[in-house]
Amino acid sequence: MITNSVHQTVTKVVTQVPIPTTFALSYGTAGFRCAAQQLKGVAVRVGILAALRSLLKDGRFVGVMITASHNLADDNGMKLVDPDGGMLETAWEPVVVDFMHCSTSLVAEWLHEKVVNLEAHVHPHVVLGYDTRASSPFLAEEVLVGIEAMGGLCVRLGLVTTPQLHFAVKYLNDSPYVATLGDVPEPNLDQIYIHHFAYRFAHGLRSLISKRGEQAECDLINLNVDCAHGIGSLALAKLNDQLVSSASPLRLHLFNTDVDKRELLNNDCGADFVKLFSKAPKIHGALSAIPCSPSDRWATVDGDADRLLYFYHSPASSDLGGDVQTDAVAAGDSSRIILLDGDRIACLFASFLTSILLASDGGRSLTVGVIQTAYANAGSTIYLRDHLHVTVSCVPTGVKHLHHAAQAFDFGIYFEANGHGTILYSATALNYVRSLDSDHPLSVFVDLTNTTVGDALTDILLVEYALAWHGWSLADWSKLYREFASRQIKVALKSPTSIKTMDAERRVCSPASLQSAIDDLIEQVEQATMSPGTIRAFVRPSGTENIARVYCEAIHSVWADWLAQKVAIVTHQLAGGTGLPPPDPGPIPS
Repeated sequence: MITNSVHQTVTKVVTQVPIPTTFALSYGTAGFRCAAQQLKGVAVRVGILAALRSLLKDGRFVGVMITASHNLADDNGMKLVDPDGGMLETAWEPVVVDFMHCSTSLVAEWLHEKVVNLEAHVHPHVVLGYDTRASSPFLAEEVLVGIEAMGGLCVRLGLVTTPQLHFAVKYLNDSPYVATLGDVPEPNLDQIYIHHFAYRFAHGLRSLISKRGEQAECDLINLNVDCAHGIGSLALAKLNDQLVSSASPLRLHLFNTDVDKRELLNNDCGADFVKLFSKAPKIHGALSAIPCSPSDRWATVDGDADRLLYFYHSPASSDLGGDVQTDAVAAGDSSRIILLDGDRIACLFASFLTSILLASDGGRSLTVGVIQTAYANAGSTIYLRDHLHVTVSCVPTGVKHLHHAAQAFDFGIYFEANGHGTILYSATALNYVRSLDSDHPLSVFVDLTNTTVGDALTDILLVEYALAWHGWSLADWSKLYREFASRQIKVALKSPTSIKTMDAERRVCSPASLQSAIDDLIEQVEQATMSPGTIRAFVRPSGTENIARVYCEAIHSVWADWLAQKVAIVTHQLAGGTGLPPPDPGPIPS
């Protein structure tokens, strides 16, 4: 409830810590994200909003996560998590921004309008967590001030990954003692999370090995993990300890774990760096030789551990799955890798699920769908559609679009190419899984999924379990399909909103002349390569910068590069480019 006393306290705290008047805030899928010093004052209001959201959800737990994910150490951010453990409802995003822009003198009136019909007995409950950035503890204290000003109860998780926070919110709201949580000891949510997933994986993998008649003392699976010097290193260390104590064959060897040197966070390492540059991360402070032979298994996570990529070091260009990686190989350069990104993770999971379901009478009627964005490599789309025969849907960029579309299937898989994703299960699918033995591979797989959000830790366990079930190495996995070469370019624009898109951002509807120019360029490349239907190019406006993003695909990087450069030029010409136009690449390669 919000009493007059609460109104007065809220007005007092927002007056004491004002938001800079020159700061224009926007709230999207990632919440707020900017330079950390700009969030002073914002944090107090986020705490107030979290408590308000809880009140409007009958006092159920709402989460606040303080992180800037893959950004460098000087940035930070905050986002709200809804009671189901998922992202904040899209319809509430403008409400958040409206409150941030509300003048101090009108805050009490603004809140009163939101809770005028609220039951008096309802009290707010909030879960608060943060990452390893130097600014995070201070911002957490400000958020707490806002929560307490609203009379809220706060479960303080401290240092956690973003997926752990999402998991904790759902876990608390699904637990029977939430209503009396203020009168009983808080559960050790960190331990509950780690133990559940580690034990389920260890037991499930041992059962899988046993049913195949393999030796009880199976070979260890050694996985090297680049932790990006982020919060994931702490969670992964706990996970590895639990895996060892649970007699799991999986062993995690952690690199880039120096969380106290904040300047190293995501610096030339982490999932975003590896994806962007298609090269191995820089390993800081390794005490022993860095494993970089082709047989060494690697994973990389981002700063808040919600993205996952796998890779192994390149033996020779002939072993690569796609041309874009072939072009990157340099003999003797240990930074050159074969990357297994979010597209390939989605294909691995789809292969696992379709194989399991086709082999079982009760599962054949259940639907499997994979949700992609326009950035998904066409090689993965062709593999999913023509080889696995699963439905592939393309949606606009953004996790909220992917998550929503995945709900249309019994097994809805979504992964962005950057490694963020998960699997959603319908009630029908879960009922079927409950009818299976607890050691059935499908039952194990479902239990290893954090359905609330993309989770690098649980996705590692899912990847390793699916690979073990298939009996595949990383090289086997990389050969599922051949990638098309791709190229991305940014074009500076006066106003990105001048570009309007349609067809899941794959085509420009305004200005119409831009799409006509893109079509003409695609046709030129198709004629030069004699490969109609294999060339792609699209332009989409950025929602956070004054730029447009150009993406192109072709059967070889020579044509992908030429096409991207040409599309960038026409975008600059026809959509109000600023500065010098992109350089002309010359005539089309022969």
